[in-house]
Amino acid sequence: MDARTPRDGRSIEELGHYDPMLRNKDARTVLNVNRIRYWLSVGAQPSEKVQALLNKHGVKKPAAGEPWALPEAPAPATATATAMAPATAATPTPAAPPPAS
Repeated sequence: MDARTPRDGRSIEELGHYDPMLRNKDARTVLNVNRIRYWLSVGAQPSEKVQALLNKHGVKKPAAGEPWALPEAPAPATATATAMAPATAATPTPAAPPPAS
């Protein structure tokens, strides 16, 4: 929240949400970590409660010179792609026809 706006005013950007009533502990907190790291890098100060949630999930302010965006995790290979890869590699390539004379 911007300090200049009313208490229940419009927020600048929604970075996640927390629902303590959910039974699944992993689903209780949803965070947009890249955007949180961006705002921390430009000087945003989280409240004590928000800082406790960030610490719990390992979100830290990027160091000076460190990019705020985290690298994307590589997509896991599908079972069909890995099963087909060895079969295509083992297939011999056809020989080229002899040159015509």
